[in-house]
Amino acid sequence: MERICPRCGNSSNDNKFFGDFCEDCYPSNIDLTLPMSIEIPFCKICRKVRAAKWEELNKKVLESIVKKNAKGNYESFHVLSCGGNQYEAVFLVSHGSNYFEVKRKFSLKMNNSTCEECSRETSGYYEAIVQVRGKNVERWSAKILKELRRRTFISKYMELDEGIDVYVGSKQAASQVMGIFKLKPKVSDKLYGVKDGRRVYRRTYCIRF
Repeated sequence: MERICPRCGNSSNDNKFFGDFCEDCYPSNIDLTLPMSIEIPFCKICRKVRAAKWEELNKKVLESIVKKNAKGNYESFHVLSCGGNQYEAVFLVSHGSNYFEVKRKFSLKMNNSTCEECSRETSGYYEAIVQVRGKNVERWSAKILKELRRRTFISKYMELDEGIDVYVGSKQAASQVMGIFKLKPKVSDKLYGVKDGRRVYRRTYCIRF
């Protein structure tokens, strides 16, 4: 018995049908939804976005945003850029032994915010001081500074008569850099305050060459 697609008028004599619709119209009736506009926090200083955490907007982050917001069953998907903050998610959906591409366009609405790292940097926050002393201070401080900036922010850089002091946003990053250069600094801690009932210390690494 001939069937006519209610959407486009195609006949079952000429096209394959899935339920009441022809193979061309069937994908548009698949129950798979994605919001046309997705809001996401955006740091106006470093231009990172927050999905699971603050990070650069890239393919992996876009996919995590789509996965979180898409509702329905699908085998896989990929995301295409349409320019600006406009994107298209292309889902692969199965029906028995047949597969269909279901396309859903969406835009990212960037809500201006400030990430924790930038908030700390602009407020002058620091967790550690790296002191460089002795010979070849400028050469060594340049190397150390380069590695530190790859891992955290620098709150202050001071050139003193006795050497150079670098105020570092992350104590962990400072420790990592000491390990990279296999340095053995003199370490001292100074009580800074109390957070969540725990004492918080600032650490000073003094390196002498």
